[in-house]
Amino acid sequence: MKHLQRVHGLVRHAVGRRKPVPHGPAFRLTALVTGLAVATTTLAVTAPPATAAGKPPPRRPASAAKTTLGRAAALMTFRRPTSSARVSDQAFRTSGRQRTRARPPLMPPLTGPSPGPRVTTTAPPDVPPQNDTSQDGTSAEATTSGTVEPGTLPEGIPESRRVDHQLAEVVLRANGIRWRSTGGCSDRMIRTCTSFERIRWGTIKGLVRFARSSGCDIVVTGGTERGHAGGPHSHWNGYKADISPSRCVDDAVERHPFAGVRGDGARLYRSPDGALFARERDHWDITFR
Repeated sequence: MKHLQRVHGLVRHAVGRRKPVPHGPAFRLTALVTGLAVATTTLAVTAPPATAAGKPPPRRPASAAKTTLGRAAALMTFRRPTSSARVSDQAFRTSGRQRTRARPPLMPPLTGPSPGPRVTTTAPPDVPPQNDTSQDGTSAEATTSGTVEPGTLPEGIPESRRVDHQLAEVVLRANGIRWRSTGGCSDRMIRTCTSFERIRWGTIKGLVRFARSSGCDIVVTGGTERGHAGGPHSHWNGYKADISPSRCVDDAVERHPFAGVRGDGARLYRSPDGALFARERDHWDITFR
C-alpha cells in the first residue's frame, strides 16, 4: 500500500493535478507505473513461499537419527519376536496343553461293589494232583482243533495227550458219535454238563474203536466234568467216559470176557484192547488206559 501511495503522489506531482486524458502521455505513464507497482506487489507476496519451497529440508543431527532408528528397532522387536522367543513361547503353550490333558476329569468317585476275585479252574478236592506230561515225554497241552474228514482220526497225536473240547467234539462227530448233557452245556466245572476239556486222546480213540467194532449208535453222557469219583484214572484226569445203554450197546459189551464185580456192585467186562466196561445204574462207565 505504501508503494501505491508513493506512485500516486509522483503521478500527481508530474501532471500537476490535471485530469489525465485517455491515450495521452500522462495516462500512459500512469498506467505503466500502476502496472509496475502491481507486479512488484505480486512478486513480493509470492516470493517467500517459492523461496521456501526451493530451499532443501534442514538436516537432522546424527543423534536424532540414531534415536529414531533405535525406537523403530525396539518397536519391530516388540511386534515380531525372534525365532528363539517363538520357540520358547510355543514350548510353553505345548507344555501347558500337556499339563491340561494330563489332569484327571473332575468327576465324583464311582461307588459300587468291587469286582470279585478271579475264578481259576482247579481240580476238585477229591482228585489228587497229576503230572501233565505224557509217557513219551511230550507236553500234555491241548491241541488245536481243526477239520476232520468223516470216519477218520488225526494221526501223530500221542494217546496221553490232553485235547480241548472242540477237537474232541469234531472227531467224535466225524465218526458218528453224539453227546448230550443234562444241563445242555460243556462247562467242565458244572456237574450237569458234559465236557471233553483236557480229555486224553487215548479215550477219544477208544470210543471211536468201540463204535466201529460194535456198529452201534453211541451217545456220550459223561466226560471230564466235575461230579464223578476221584482217583488216578478218573473222569477228571481224562481216562473215563460214560455212554448211554441200549440193546445194541449192551450186547456188544457183554460179548467181552466177564471181569468180576466192582465194589459198588457194577458188573465189569474187559475188551481185547484193555478197555474196562462197568454197568452202572443208567449208563456204561468205560475206563481207557
